[in-house]
Amino acid sequence: MDGRKVLIIGGSGFIGSRLLSSGSAGRYTATYLSQPLKGGVRFDTTRDRLADKFLLRGHGYTHAVLTMGVTKLDQCAQAPERTELANLIGVQNAVDDLLEAGVHPIFLSSDGVFDGTRGPWTEEDPVCPTLTYGRQKAGVESYLAGSPRPWTILRLSKVISTYASERNLLSLWLKQILQGQTILCATDQVLSPIDIDDVVQVIDFVVETGTRGLFNTSGSDILTRLELLETFVAHAPASVRKLAAVRTCLLRDVPSIEPLPVNCSLLNAKLRRVSGISPVSVARTCVRFFEQFAARQGGGLESIDSAQAMRA
Repeated sequence: MDGRKVLIIGGSGFIGSRLLSSGSAGRYTATYLSQPLKGGVRFDTTRDRLADKFLLRGHGYTHAVLTMGVTKLDQCAQAPERTELANLIGVQNAVDDLLEAGVHPIFLSSDGVFDGTRGPWTEEDPVCPTLTYGRQKAGVESYLAGSPRPWTILRLSKVISTYASERNLLSLWLKQILQGQTILCATDQVLSPIDIDDVVQVIDFVVETGTRGLFNTSGSDILTRLELLETFVAHAPASVRKLAAVRTCLLRDVPSIEPLPVNCSLLNAKLRRVSGISPVSVARTCVRFFEQFAARQGGGLESIDSAQAMRA
């Protein structure tokens, strides 16, 4: 251990749970809200204060990763006041307690702080959210920016992973394919996806170096949602590829309470320059996803195709 002690607020989420399973897991203490977490502490940002539960005299925490909140866009749009308690007011309270206790907050923001009218976006571009969720994230960004104390904002793009998870878009697509469902996919939405393990690497870098400021935390590939799906299917075993059925549309045709931003892709040049981290390509993530898929099936990709052919 290097003496750094990190609090993860929202440890049962997609990114929080990956941090806890990483090589640096020994430095982390985590909270959860609705999904119990082994070794975790239940914490509700809308009711509880960090100062009362964690930041007591001699707490020893050096950093805190703020990854909690309501992330489903429609939930935020349907209940803006209720979700603001978790996504804005509760986070601001947590920030106040952390800064007062001398703890460096690392806030995970979103590309939803932009309206999607152009892209790719840089850290210098003023935020212009149209989504309720994006306005809540932008509110925290502005709140942190007003503090002279150390803070870091990691503005995330679409996060994907090499492993199965209900929060992973690649897992959702594979499930739809294997169940014979047609995937509805927008041709005009532009993304800059990042592998979750690169997000973990960036967080570790911030913890280890104390790097401050705002960083677009995205992949280097900028592509449409359809191109992402095509890349995914291209790296699938033939038995999966032949089952894939896609119906293209425009993003405005995707059911949503609020209009979805078309182009929220991010440029990650600042992050790469400061950290030296080069995010893996989308293709590499897709290759590793299917390697792990094959391992779960008990063989390589070739054996999956052979088994499918024998059953045909």
